[in-house]
Amino acid sequence: MRRSGFLRLPLLALALIGVNFGGFAYAHLARSTAGNPFFGNQANVDGLFPAYLVYWQQLTNVNLTDVAIYGDDFGRILLDATLASFGLLLISLVVSVAIGLSIGLLGVRVHPPGVRSWLLAIATVGLSTPGFFFGRLVVALSLLMIIYVPGASMPLPIQGFGWDAHLILPVIALSLRPTAQIGQIMAGLLVGELGRQYVMAARGRGLAEMRVVRHHALRNVWAPLAHALASTVRLMVGELIVVEWLFAWPGLGHLLAATLIPAQFASASVESRFLDPPLVASILTVFAAIFLITDLLTGQAAALADPRQRQAG
Repeated sequence: MRRSGFLRLPLLALALIGVNFGGFAYAHLARSTAGNPFFGNQANVDGLFPAYLVYWQQLTNVNLTDVAIYGDDFGRILLDATLASFGLLLISLVVSVAIGLSIGLLGVRVHPPGVRSWLLAIATVGLSTPGFFFGRLVVALSLLMIIYVPGASMPLPIQGFGWDAHLILPVIALSLRPTAQIGQIMAGLLVGELGRQYVMAARGRGLAEMRVVRHHALRNVWAPLAHALASTVRLMVGELIVVEWLFAWPGLGHLLAATLIPAQFASASVESRFLDPPLVASILTVFAAIFLITDLLTGQAAALADPRQRQAG
């Protein structure tokens, strides 16, 4: 298992380099290609590869001055955005896993094995409601309440950063669909295990039902559930850009969204970040690292939970 994990590390490094170059090349060419409606008269005579080489030289020399439009602040801005996004993702993931597993356990019918009807309804609503839709709905309802209810005020902050009440709405928006997904997968896996012969044999020995579920059925659920958690993280990262932009959470998603707004239409806070090559390349590399490391860790966790996968690795 450890050997297979170490063998994958060079492939992960190559994948990250490919994403980094691809993001830099896309932003660089989009800014400098003739005919671009925003940068058509600003063609870069240095070329793609020389500019990319300068970018890497500055990174390897730990010299972040003038790497991007932020100048001396590029490293700090990128680090702060990464920490803000990691914190939001981690808290949302913990909430989704805790609530999703609880819903999955409660939604399993033991005699006969099956999924309760209320879980199907919750999973259907949750999986069909994107996080950004919930966020827009909350913002719209809050504004309507302030407009039409005399003396009303915002019950929760709808924009801004802080490890306090500012977290509540972004965490709910990011956790809504993953929670429903985890609950549905957990219940489906348990139902499949509860109908197997080894479970029936454990019941025949007179073991309590909770003991049968916890010490027998759940053991064979953790490995496939670990792989399901990887898709949950990918789902969260996919919605992170819209959720952070909607709630003005200063993370990587908000920073990446700012690079997609042309300078002619940007606000004062966005300025001229539109398609800044080092910024786009760095953000996409961090996102790719999250995907790849998540897949690696979940694969190792599944191997630990399932001896058969451990022996195969």
